Amino acid sequence: MNGRYWNEKEGHNPMPSIVDLLNQFPVIASLCEQDKVDDLILSHVKIAVIMCGNLKDIPEIVNNCQSRRIHSFIYIDLIDGLSSRDGAVDFVRYFTTADGIVTTKSNQVRRAHALDLACIQRYFVFDAISQANIKKQLDSSAADAVEILPGVIPGVTKYMAKGLNKPLIVGGFVNRKKDVESAIACGATAISTSLPELWYL
Repeated sequence: MNGRYWNEKEGHNPMPSIVDLLNQFPVIASLCEQDKVDDLILSHVKIAVIMCGNLKDIPEIVNNCQSRRIHSFIYIDLIDGLSSRDGAVDFVRYFTTADGIVTTKSNQVRRAHALDLACIQRYFVFDAISQANIKKQLDSSAADAVEILPGVIPGVTKYMAKGLNKPLIVGGFVNRKKDVESAIACGATAISTSLPELWYL
């Protein structure tokens, strides 16, 4: 699953394999505030997760990303006006030119694939019990990549990465270059962060 092709509109390039993309650009920008869009498009990142805005704002934010060849994923769970229903994924597919979605919900993963959108499925690790349960879910997830939070616990990252058959992203409390390096060393394919200073690594 490579996601939707940008060349549906003149001047847009197709998205490469998400595995290749994450391996080449392991720092993902989490855009949590709209006033950080300028920071994003001036940064070195090539992948952004859009976690702010509403139905009116999202297409423009995506277009701004595309102007700098930044691949964009919409975090459906956090966008004002979207919901857990399949229609939220349809909105991303038919009313934006985003490459994919981020979600915690398996039904939206399935819908994204049906619409040829790339998908990152996010999981939250709270304790040892949830860690074991999530490990099983990661292995069976139909998503193109999976993300766990928080991402600054080396032992958890190593455990989740072991034997995983898809890219692992870690996020949450990734605040320093040292955190990025540690996560990658522990087996993560990429990290996500909302701190603009890390978008230049």
